[in-house]
Amino acid sequence: MLSSDHPNAKLLERIYSPTMAGDGPALLDTAITEPFVAHTAGHAPIGGTFVGLAAFKGHVALLRRLSGGTLRRVSIEYYADDNWAVVPQHMSASRNGQQLDMTVAGFWRFSGPGQLAEHWEAAPDEAAWDAFWHMPAE
Repeated sequence: MLSSDHPNAKLLERIYSPTMAGDGPALLDTAITEPFVAHTAGHAPIGGTFVGLAAFKGHVALLRRLSGGTLRRVSIEYYADDNWAVVPQHMSASRNGQQLDMTVAGFWRFSGPGQLAEHWEAAPDEAAWDAFWHMPAE
């Protein structure tokens, strides 16, 4: 059963909520097992499947770049067990005068204790998600 007290939930909380020392990204680097696979919702430039830690980091960098640095994610909770985790989040960003404001979820699969093997990003309104990220840059 998924629990917010599971060690994998605590790991994701530390990854998503980096301290001023920046330990979140460092924890991600050590927790990912290759070949790591990330699946992103939609058909916009940010959508698709990304294989490997470097590709996943590139995807995150593209989100930041396309949003002009306005992307904000606020995690609502962290639930996990030995194999799976879900992290519901509120995501906002602005781009070309348009606003993105939706609750999304990240689903994670573990290959072993504290070892991230796969990730899925889910958006509840894929058409709105795609429309926001498809907009041409100003």
